[in-house]
Amino acid sequence: MKKKLIEEEVSATSEATLVDNKQLEGEDDSPIEVAEEAPNPEAVVATKEVALTAYDHKNIDKDIKFRGPLSYRYFRLIGWMCMSIMFISMILGFVMKLRGIIGAVTPEQTAAFTLASEIMSYFSALPLPLFLIANFAVILQQKNNYKKLIKSYGLILLAIYVGFIVVYYHYIVVFIMRINEISFIEARETSIELFAELGQQNGLVVNVFVDLFMCVLIMFFIDYSPKKYFQGKKIILFRLFALLPILYEFGSALLLGLMGMNGAFIDFTFSLPPELLPLIGKKPIGMIIAFVLICINLKVREKNYLKKGGTKEGYELYLKTNRNSFKVAQTMSIIFLVIAVIDFLAMIIPTVVVYLNSGENEQVVYKMMDTLSFFTIGKSVCLLLVVPFTLLFSYSKTHKNQKIDKFVPFIGIGLIVFAIVETLFFAILF
Repeated sequence: MKKKLIEEEVSATSEATLVDNKQLEGEDDSPIEVAEEAPNPEAVVATKEVALTAYDHKNIDKDIKFRGPLSYRYFRLIGWMCMSIMFISMILGFVMKLRGIIGAVTPEQTAAFTLASEIMSYFSALPLPLFLIANFAVILQQKNNYKKLIKSYGLILLAIYVGFIVVYYHYIVVFIMRINEISFIEARETSIELFAELGQQNGLVVNVFVDLFMCVLIMFFIDYSPKKYFQGKKIILFRLFALLPILYEFGSALLLGLMGMNGAFIDFTFSLPPELLPLIGKKPIGMIIAFVLICINLKVREKNYLKKGGTKEGYELYLKTNRNSFKVAQTMSIIFLVIAVIDFLAMIIPTVVVYLNSGENEQVVYKMMDTLSFFTIGKSVCLLLVVPFTLLFSYSKTHKNQKIDKFVPFIGIGLIVFAIVETLFFAILF
């Protein structure tokens, strides 16, 4: 009788595995979504009694009941909302500064709207960690399916780049060309000088998918195990390729800082061709470091699991447990908290030193804080806002209706367009 029950359970598990394999092989491009609840590891253990070790059972058996209520879908929705606030901040700040230059608004109003813009700008750093956390769920559910992720983000990055160039040339450059009755080349140069003089070139760095693309590359080089090349000790060379996207992000932070200084210091001049702006990463370097630490932690956890006597089959089952899901959420929260504190200290300590050495001159302090923020230092403090969401996150939580996920980007883009139109209407007419 017991043998018959196990055979029935093996059959049921095989059918479920067949469904998962079809999704991983590309028959369904959506994230794996076969049920609302994560698979029960204890139900699967009985089918693999021979393969699993005592250490596997220790981690898989008697799973905890708590599972975070927020899935990758909710994180993406929150991320899109934060991105719309980011665009509101950018447009409001730019229009108010422009109206202040031409005298269409009082200094008091300019200061008030600029303050509102700066407060909302803190939300601009949230989409990256929220989208990245959501991508963790997709990556962990579709193990080794990096090809699809790299291709998807690469295409979106390229689409935004082309869209930016078309809009910049068609509206800004052509507008300047018609107004001043100059050639297209001269209008392009004038547009660069205009944005540089206004100190707003860094405001044109809007392609958040540059950061997402780089982060996927980072995780690919840290986590993926090549099947043909880089075998044995050569795998270290493959892992070192992760330094390339990391250095790219550091270079982006450097360029952002120089463009910011161009607008803050009269005697400092720096500008970039508009064609390069949508290729620059926008997110704080502290967040990139946090993401790298999370990737390394996940890889180390897997190696430690196997060293302590676990099996690959057992680890795959362990990844589906509520216990592991909560531990991953805890690890992310701790890393975010530590990075936020370090980033805060990186902003405060130099500022205090400058304040004391300047004879307690407040203006020098403000200049120092602005300069550090230009280079994204101090902008990762907002990770503190992400910590509560992360503790409620479950990468194993899935949804039955996977079609909704295909509409989330359209909902997000629609929200951004609505925010831009409404902000322009409000900022120009009032």
